[in-house]
Amino acid sequence: MSLLALEKHKYIERPLVAAILAISLLGLSACGDESESTDTQLNTESGSGEQTDSTDTENTDSDINDSTDAITEDSGDGNFSRGSLGDNDDVPDYSCDTIVSSISALESAVSETMSAGTTLCLADGNYTNLALSFGGTGTASDPIVVAAENPGNVVIGGEVGVRMGGEYVYLQGFIFKDGNSDSDLLQTRLGSNPSEYCYHCRISEIAVINFDEDADDSTKWIHIYGNNNRVDHSYFSGKSNAGALLVVNRELGDYVTTADEAYGNYITIDHNYFGDRPPADGKAYADSSDNEYEAVRIGTSDAHTSNSNSVVEYNFFEKIQGEAEVISNKSGNNTIRYNTIRDSYGSLTTRHGSSATIAGNVIIGDDHPYAGGLRIVDDGHSVYNNYIEGARYLDTTHHGGIVLMGSDGSTTNGYQQLENVMVANNTIIDSVNSLNVDGGNKSSNPESVYLVNNLIQDAIGAVITQSDDGMPVNSTIEGNIFYGQSYADSDSVILVQGISWLDAELETDSLGIDRPTEATSADLQVDAYQNDDFDSITTDMDGQVRGTTTTLAGADELIESTTTLGLLNRYDVGPINYTPAATDAHVQQVSISNHDFDDGSESWTLDSGASISTDSEHVFSRGSSAYIETAGSKVSQQVTLAADTNYTLTAFATGIATLGAELEGVSYETSINESDYDLVSVSFNSASATSATVYGMMSTSVETTAALVDGDFSDFYSDAGTSEDWVIIESDSQDATIGTVNASSNSASGDDGSLRFKYSSTSEVGEPEVKQLISDLPANTDFTLAIYVLEKNDSALSLTWGAYAGDSDQVLYSEEIDIQTLKNSDAEEGDDSFLKTELSFNNGSNTELTVFVRYNAHTLLADGTLTDVTNTEVRIDDVSLTYQGEPSGGDVAIFDSFRLVSHESLE
Repeated sequence: MSLLALEKHKYIERPLVAAILAISLLGLSACGDESESTDTQLNTESGSGEQTDSTDTENTDSDINDSTDAITEDSGDGNFSRGSLGDNDDVPDYSCDTIVSSISALESAVSETMSAGTTLCLADGNYTNLALSFGGTGTASDPIVVAAENPGNVVIGGEVGVRMGGEYVYLQGFIFKDGNSDSDLLQTRLGSNPSEYCYHCRISEIAVINFDEDADDSTKWIHIYGNNNRVDHSYFSGKSNAGALLVVNRELGDYVTTADEAYGNYITIDHNYFGDRPPADGKAYADSSDNEYEAVRIGTSDAHTSNSNSVVEYNFFEKIQGEAEVISNKSGNNTIRYNTIRDSYGSLTTRHGSSATIAGNVIIGDDHPYAGGLRIVDDGHSVYNNYIEGARYLDTTHHGGIVLMGSDGSTTNGYQQLENVMVANNTIIDSVNSLNVDGGNKSSNPESVYLVNNLIQDAIGAVITQSDDGMPVNSTIEGNIFYGQSYADSDSVILVQGISWLDAELETDSLGIDRPTEATSADLQVDAYQNDDFDSITTDMDGQVRGTTTTLAGADELIESTTTLGLLNRYDVGPINYTPAATDAHVQQVSISNHDFDDGSESWTLDSGASISTDSEHVFSRGSSAYIETAGSKVSQQVTLAADTNYTLTAFATGIATLGAELEGVSYETSINESDYDLVSVSFNSASATSATVYGMMSTSVETTAALVDGDFSDFYSDAGTSEDWVIIESDSQDATIGTVNASSNSASGDDGSLRFKYSSTSEVGEPEVKQLISDLPANTDFTLAIYVLEKNDSALSLTWGAYAGDSDQVLYSEEIDIQTLKNSDAEEGDDSFLKTELSFNNGSNTELTVFVRYNAHTLLADGTLTDVTNTEVRIDDVSLTYQGEPSGGDVAIFDSFRLVSHESLE
């Protein structure tokens, strides 16, 4: 067999090829400079194929001798041996027919009608600016391949766009780094007609690192069109702009008009690394409204009613922090299994589409304060063998350990009915909202749920949440073992048949997974669940065989043999022939020793009056929290910073608590007064400081809300516009009608109720008003009066508001609210488009104040401007009066889970 023939035989082992070529080349002499090549010279470094040299000068920054050592690294220690994760844990072996040494030569050498069996390679080196469009009709045994000469040794930056179409067309081995994509970096289509899509195509062993850093528009890195395509053993890190990183496109359009016709079917996404997906705009944490920042999305809302039959498996996700969905399922009959998600914002979500299998995933929050677990929407899903630890997204009805979402009745963009869903043999550890049985409080509750053999341990707060309407109706509940700080968050769920309350006494293994032990496993024995509507659960999260009659509750059996599934790390996935070097994350965590007080007070300085509490009434998570009962006392620790860097410090806290950081004598603080745990944050720039003291303190003063009654006007509304608390003035001294004061269903904060002013006449002059006397106030104190205002018709109206001294009409302080000026400001917005405004004043010696709001009817009536009383309504809501008061004898502050991160912007 000739050397050329040997090289064209695609599926022999690469080491054998290299060995034969090396022996054959011993007698060959090099021709010319080693950095150059000619059409006839054989590349002695790669030992493979024919290399052609382009004489183009446009790619002068291309240099095949540039090192890629800084981009790759030696493979580290995985939790599994490479090639052992499933029967598809391998990559194609290829040998190059032709090697080109410039971008222009590569672009010229490809076409959209390449022949089956063609393998075209780009020589090792660094390049810029690639516009590649290629394809043809390959076969399973003779695909069309465009590849790096050696995987991981070709690095391409600049402007890059790759389009591939046809059948059995492969792309392999390239690193795309520090460039910008042309709309989307890579699409598996050559045009918009489905005949130009890719089918049975494969993208393998590529890396995309820190692309589109300066992009303001939305882009996708990998945009999959067509059917039976695969993205595997690749590495994706550093996507900071909008647009899901990897999308399986199933959109409707000119060529596809119904969901049943949609493409994007039988796609496999496996053995990939997804990392460093930061929040938008340089923030430390994403906003709840941020969208299109997923790592993976399968499908679209408009075609979610049809099946994609796609698989996402054996992938490792870390620091996916751009929005509330790490993986977004938007099509039917997909399988998402054996993935690991760590240190990420939000959840793995079945956003649309029925009959998904969500199995064997490991989700660990790593104390990310917005970490979630699984969010389940729609019907027919099988959710089993998932291990979830450390869900922390506290202030939400949409995230937690496992969230069963309610339905709003929508068939497209909303939330479809959750029914006929099996949730079985899952383990949830140390999580908030461990089991949410009515996520979102929508119009229709979940129903027909098979909640079987799940294990929930060390739950933070109530194990069962959103339980006002009870457990899902028409459901099977068997063999569940729960344990946490409390059972449920409402009296509607007190004791549920099929749920046992038991501390399973799990032990943490060397990888950090909490597992059952020989000593306690007998308490976890349950009947194996069988349901003809769902596949049987025959293995556990580690791939070990489960018993057919009895099994253990939760995702995990006792380990009795070598595990084949489970917790992954970055070295278990990604390219096999090279390992991309880790890059600095956009949001970097700063080390705070013993940040969660797991080791008591170690590394912390505790003032007098501060201690570490293990009392379950105080603790947030994992058995211990910092407890402070003296005003001004702190728990503190010095940390190392970088100069001129933006930071955000967070902690979970309750009581009258101040979270702060002191840098070079300057303190940055945020204070709360909460009866339940809340996430507190404070942001700052380090300026010239290279260290800081972070601390939690019991506040020396506390924001106190004065005893203003029915400030949200809910009683006023329910009593049909009458009040025992507010004085209502609708007439002048001659009893002439000057305006009406009545109730409205609009509200600034959810519950029905607000107060409405309205003109009733164009001939009378007066000032309708509401007021309320407040007593027992501290003298010589600064007060803040707040109100929400709604005006719907852009009328030139105004209010006067403020405080009278005592029980009089003597104005102590007042301001005018010009409605149009308020609308044109950056005022905080409440529900129903109410806008918030505030005023501040000192009460002097007055220990009684009368808060008032007056509708300035006289202004327009007196000068004759107003000739029509239509559209002259103004609504007010959520009136409050606050001040800084002294802590009381029973006040405390409790802190847990400190976290400090650096990030790009404080805006």
